[in-house]
Amino acid sequence: MNRFTRLVLAVFSISTSRMFLLFLFISGIHIIHASDNIPELEKSVSDMQDDTAKVNVLLTLGEHYCSIENDKALMYLQEAFTISTTQKYTEGIGKSLLWQGRVYYYKDDYSLSIKYLDKAKEVLETTSKLDALAFLYFSKASISSIRGDYIHALEMFKEAIKLTEITGNVKLMSSSYSSMGVVLLSRGNPEKAMVYFKETLSIKKTIDDQKGISNTLTCIGKSYEALGALDSSLMYHNQALKIRTGLKMERSIASSEYNIGGILIKMGKYAQAEKALQIALENFSMLEEKTGIIITNLRLAVARNSQGKPDAIEVAINALEMARNIDNPNLISHGYKILSDIYFFNNNYKESYECLVKHKALQDSLFTADKERLLTEFEAQFQSERKDNEIKLLKGKSEIQRKNNILLITFITVLVGVIVLLIFLFRLKATAFNRQQKLREQENIIHAQEKQITEKENQILQEQLESKNRELASKALEMIRFNDTISSIIEKLERLNNNFDKDPEVVKPVKEIILELENQTKQNIWIEFEKIFKNIHSGFYERLLEICPELTATEIKTAALLKLNLTTKEIAAIAFKSEGGIKTTRYRLRKKLALTSDDKLIPFLMQI
Repeated sequence: MNRFTRLVLAVFSISTSRMFLLFLFISGIHIIHASDNIPELEKSVSDMQDDTAKVNVLLTLGEHYCSIENDKALMYLQEAFTISTTQKYTEGIGKSLLWQGRVYYYKDDYSLSIKYLDKAKEVLETTSKLDALAFLYFSKASISSIRGDYIHALEMFKEAIKLTEITGNVKLMSSSYSSMGVVLLSRGNPEKAMVYFKETLSIKKTIDDQKGISNTLTCIGKSYEALGALDSSLMYHNQALKIRTGLKMERSIASSEYNIGGILIKMGKYAQAEKALQIALENFSMLEEKTGIIITNLRLAVARNSQGKPDAIEVAINALEMARNIDNPNLISHGYKILSDIYFFNNNYKESYECLVKHKALQDSLFTADKERLLTEFEAQFQSERKDNEIKLLKGKSEIQRKNNILLITFITVLVGVIVLLIFLFRLKATAFNRQQKLREQENIIHAQEKQITEKENQILQEQLESKNRELASKALEMIRFNDTISSIIEKLERLNNNFDKDPEVVKPVKEIILELENQTKQNIWIEFEKIFKNIHSGFYERLLEICPELTATEIKTAALLKLNLTTKEIAAIAFKSEGGIKTTRYRLRKKLALTSDDKLIPFLMQI
């Protein structure tokens, strides 16, 4: 039982990480943008002018030949880089560097590949081509996983996923998820790897990528195999095989049959395992895939040996010889280990020991070589990263200094601008203030002039009013004198009439003359007086009647004469009434105007 267990484990002694890097490559093949009209593009590109359109065609050709004909791909990509540099086509420069790095990845020159990818990263970060940048992170992650730098590989795969989530590039996103699962499975974490594989499978089914689905199913099968769930593992491998058979994918069919054969060996189903491995061997032989032929024959030798078939040793020896022919130390070492276990299973301890010694020697040699290679690569990477860090530090300091200078210049500019603005606003304010001050001064002068004019006008009006009042008073005095004269004439006529009172022919005409003289004189004098009075004191009668509509004509005339500040005697002389009658009229007038004393009557009438 112990020997059988050792024999089964020997079948799977090939490095898990190396096997899954093969799957990673398979899952990443469809990322390259292949074109069906490559021959036509190759014919037309030589006649095209050196512009961006030609660069894009050259990039398409470089991508197509990237993993097929490395040198041809480099020729196209280098020409694309030259034209892009001349045309200052940033996108073309970045993509040509990216795919040159990818070509060197396929040429196994990982150090040179990283250099090109780093240069491409500096350029592409200045553009908006996130898809190209995402593929760049994917490519760098693939190299890191091959070198065993799984931490950086996972970080860069995550960066690629972030960018694909922005661009919606689900193919590259699914490949990144799958690759993360491969790395985690290589690190012995199948549970976490399964999460990424199932996420990949969901995306592949969404976009109906049958090739991608078959590859992801294979990865899930490998995860279940690592967990010891052989039945589940076998189920997923069979699902992948069914899809690959329908798509006639010979290489992938051979890989599936190889994986199924290994699981069946673990399950103890050696006859079924032999059939699966025989199909894998036929496909690998048809494809002339020597590595596939060797590993399949070694696994086939285990299956036959477990069934007790005597040709198992011969099959293993032939596989070992083929490994020597292709000078693959890993396969030679693995062949010695399988052969050692088969000899041990068949009790050939001497041969088993000799093969085991050779296996160990090769393993030590390979380990030492790998260690030296890794140390050299890590040293080179360390030096490169240190220089890059120094450059970044210097650039960072320079950038900080530049930003500080920009900030200082900006601050000074803003400060000067603020000062200039404040000066301008101050001057504007001062000008406005001076203008307002001048306007106020002018307004004050105008107001003073208007006031003076108004005062002069009022003074003139007052003088005119006083002159009119004097004229009116003079007219009133003239009326008084005239009335006195008339009265004197009337008295003389009356005395004359008295002398002829016995002569009717004389008395009657004289009386008629006296009566006509009294009536005509009173009427004419008062009409002339009212005419002058109304011109001077227009509206007096109307305002007086508004105050007291019940006034009589005699009271109105008396009020007009009182407004001229005439005495009772003078008013009586003008009105041909007695002073007692005038006093009575004044009394009635005061009562109707609701005035308490005679002293208030004249001021009241003067204000109307």
